[in-house]
Amino acid sequence: MTDDRETPSAKDDAEEPAKGAAPEPKKRAKSPLDGVMRGLVLIGLGVLVTAPLWCQNPQTQNFQRTTFRADREDPEDQGTEEALATIIEGVIRKAASDQEVEEVEVMRDLSTVLADAHLGSASQRAEKTDALIGNIVARAAEADGRGYGEMQDQAIRGQARLMARNLITELGGVLELDAEGQPEGEWEPMAWPTLRGFEYEEGMDLPAQVTALDGKDVMAWGYLLYLEEDQFLLVESLWSCCFGRPPDIHEAIVVRGDPSLRRMESQGVRVYGRFEASEEREEGYVTSLYRLDAEHVRPM
Repeated sequence: MTDDRETPSAKDDAEEPAKGAAPEPKKRAKSPLDGVMRGLVLIGLGVLVTAPLWCQNPQTQNFQRTTFRADREDPEDQGTEEALATIIEGVIRKAASDQEVEEVEVMRDLSTVLADAHLGSASQRAEKTDALIGNIVARAAEADGRGYGEMQDQAIRGQARLMARNLITELGGVLELDAEGQPEGEWEPMAWPTLRGFEYEEGMDLPAQVTALDGKDVMAWGYLLYLEEDQFLLVESLWSCCFGRPPDIHEAIVVRGDPSLRRMESQGVRVYGRFEASEEREEGYVTSLYRLDAEHVRPM
């Protein structure tokens, strides 16, 4: 006789809740409003995440990175050279931007710093500071009035430091320079008139006196301008850079050296190393004519 009663399957056993177990909570049916609210929440989160992208410029356009009082240098802590250079730098910047220079006020400020350092007599200080300011203003009058860019900005700092040093020595002061002399080895002195003493044209044969230096260990002097990473530009004078005319390709040497050389931007240097004289091209353009792989750098 067949038993017509159904035997519970394993599936039915699994689906039957265990005795004593808490019943599963009933799931609430989703309404159309749930989808709308979820969308609004996601949009809100997206706005928060991307807020800096769309509100940064309008909200911060009047601000730049600034210096807090604790990090500012106290003028009283500046040495004579640095104090003079700060004043002179301000004069050069005004002149380079075609702004009026208050010559009498600047003379007074420079003379005060010099007097505090017991440099020169009152008449000597007046004479030297007047000549210095006149030199800056005259140079600016010869410029095109375009102001200055990144390279000029570096050149202005360097020229200000150089003029401050000259002012100190002209009035009998002594500078604290690196005591290191010329490094060991044979170094052929390089003269700027040799490097720039011809009319350069792309693709030309360089003069024999220039090619004779190619591949030799030389000593070149000048002023460093930072280019990028480990590369600098060595120029004979900073004046042309200060007032808007960058040096021509045969009036500067690309120097490769340690990035720490940036600390020497504001003073004249002697650079010792292997010299290259040839057109260096990248993507069809001449990027340099003279290159110097610096082994030693000394203050002038």
